[in-house]
Amino acid sequence: MGKPLKEIYNDQKNLRDKMLLFSLLACIILVIACAAIMVLEGNSLWTVIFNIGAAIFMLLLFHLAFVKEMKSLVRAVFVYFMNIIVLTYLFFVNGGINSGMPIYLVAGLILIILSEYGVRRYVALAICSIFHVISIFVSYMFMNGEADKYNLPILVTELDQFEEVYDTAISLIIVGLWIGITLILVFSAYDKEKSYNEELMNKLADMAVTDELTGINNRRYMFNYLETHEDLFGSDKRYIAMFDIDYFKRINDTYGHLFGDEVLSRFGEVLMNQSIDPDVELAARYGGEEFVLLYNAQNKEAALKRIDTIRQELRQIKIDNYPDVKLTVSAGLVLCKKHKSIVSLLKEADDCLYEAKSEGRDKVVSTI
Repeated sequence: MGKPLKEIYNDQKNLRDKMLLFSLLACIILVIACAAIMVLEGNSLWTVIFNIGAAIFMLLLFHLAFVKEMKSLVRAVFVYFMNIIVLTYLFFVNGGINSGMPIYLVAGLILIILSEYGVRRYVALAICSIFHVISIFVSYMFMNGEADKYNLPILVTELDQFEEVYDTAISLIIVGLWIGITLILVFSAYDKEKSYNEELMNKLADMAVTDELTGINNRRYMFNYLETHEDLFGSDKRYIAMFDIDYFKRINDTYGHLFGDEVLSRFGEVLMNQSIDPDVELAARYGGEEFVLLYNAQNKEAALKRIDTIRQELRQIKIDNYPDVKLTVSAGLVLCKKHKSIVSLLKEADDCLYEAKSEGRDKVVSTI
């Protein structure tokens, strides 16, 4: 059993492939409908056979395009088959220039625009346009009146006034519906693709500034943030703390890197929860097992208390399979206002952190 048409349509990721599928199906339906009308109107049996044959041939093209994945070949065959063979034949048997068939010729050129691309599109448009213009002149010269005038055989039977109006009206309705549905599909596919691209761009933007493991901001975002906030060194309430998880290499070597990743991830959660106002505060992974928290506090005591709270929260974390492992962190705390550059600010925080680790770890050292 083959796939349902809706599933085949949804499987096509390229808009041009969706249009090829729709155009093939629409043309198959149109030639079958045309054959049915010709039967009812008593047209020549050969004309009915031609339409049925065209429908069968396009079903074969559909199979080649969407089962055998020969879309590029099918595009080329399809646009030339429709424009040069099907539409030209129907143009001559249905009244030529005085019928509604010229509208179908325009639809055939639109079909090329929707199906082909690049140089092939322009070549097909040029060839088929020239062919249609020649067909129009030929149909005029070989109609009843002109053919008699120049002793030419009659290839196109003229329609009476009612038949011309009727045929033109039907042609406008059919081609208008085809163009309308095509535009709806194009815009629908465009909206979906646009929405997908916007979602993808947002994900890429998040990935560029987010640490994948911990979910907090990465080093790049941290430096961009620090560089763009000129008020950083002008407030008595802005503090920055640098953290380093104690004995992290030993943890990795003893319990494995997956356990180490879980430790980093859990500490990232602690920092994220402590970043109260994302508009003015920043939690970031500085690199490896080092983290940074930029935050506001009313005074020195409040600033120290907040960092000590983070230290205590890490001590309370228990990780599955190794609940007895004691996790600790050291921190260096600095008042931003004391500095005039990011380099000196981070250096002092790093010096404080180094001192905390030298003094036995699991503590906070500050110069505030």
